[in-house]
Amino acid sequence: MSMRTLCVLICVGFHFHHSLAQSVRRLGAKASVASIIAHSSELEPISQSTPVGFGAGWQWMATGQKNWEVCNCFYYLGVEAFYYNFNNPSVLGSAAGVAGSFEPILWRKEPWALSLASGIGLTYLNRVYDPQDNPENLFFSQAMSFLLFVAPVLEYRISPDWSAQLGLSYNHISNGGQKQPNKGMNFPAISLGASRYLSSPQLPRYEKASTPSEWQMYLEAGFTTKGRDGGPGRGAVWSLAGEAYRSVAAISAFGAGLDVGKDYTVAPEQRFWPSLTIAPFVAHHFTLGRIDFSQWMAFYLQKPVGERNQRFYQRYLLRYKINNSLFAGVGLKAHGHVAENLDVRLGWSL
Repeated sequence: MSMRTLCVLICVGFHFHHSLAQSVRRLGAKASVASIIAHSSELEPISQSTPVGFGAGWQWMATGQKNWEVCNCFYYLGVEAFYYNFNNPSVLGSAAGVAGSFEPILWRKEPWALSLASGIGLTYLNRVYDPQDNPENLFFSQAMSFLLFVAPVLEYRISPDWSAQLGLSYNHISNGGQKQPNKGMNFPAISLGASRYLSSPQLPRYEKASTPSEWQMYLEAGFTTKGRDGGPGRGAVWSLAGEAYRSVAAISAFGAGLDVGKDYTVAPEQRFWPSLTIAPFVAHHFTLGRIDFSQWMAFYLQKPVGERNQRFYQRYLLRYKINNSLFAGVGLKAHGHVAENLDVRLGWSL
């Protein structure tokens, strides 16, 4: 090894050690009890159980100003292993998997802190729908599925090294429209947890960026694939959307726009224009620096024959602003409590 290479490695190691020294790191574990939402009458018989869950994870919070500017707040990034037993072993079984999490701190006054955890992960389901062996399980049809969650968390710092947390989470498991049936399971839960801090330096103070007062606009495209109902193979699903919105508070904005989409698994014999979905929508944005979590309520102005009977749908979108113009993220389209598809999205601010 040359002297130059050795010096570079020493510098990188010193920088990494310095970054760790200036970061908050903690290990945590929690236990939870949940309730299954029966969002259609056919799901009521298998929604009467009380799931229990356990989770353990590692979180890391950088304290530099550039990290803080991502959401104008301090935030944890983490990875968590989880297990849920749905207390119906013959029909629903259990779920186990790993999720990544993002948890910004919304309010802090020692020894208390309030944060909003959210995340997405992969889960393995040991009991799924089968027309002969398990026809009752309309929640799940694919063993490898997705978990999404959002959870306000109240933390109490017991000592410099330990804290206790109370969380209220809303969890969703489905395959993102990859296979039918895909009712998906929604189950709110209450959890109690504890964290052991491995490092906890004093958090610095930074000035928040000013909130834009003018109207903002963007164009966005989304893409995914899903299985064909009653047929082989998969089909593309794309959407194009545009919106104008305006901030009304430091972390809140409202807007309206138009969503146009094409699902190639629905009535492919129809002519192009009648086969489009056209839907105006209203939206709310929860903005934290470069992070935008938005929710749409859309009304079908036009939809093809074979589309779902509902007149309304929702989109839930999580985006990250790459620079002043470009952003990327993921979105979930749902009809009420039933998820239809999960897509990747790319947009451009005008």
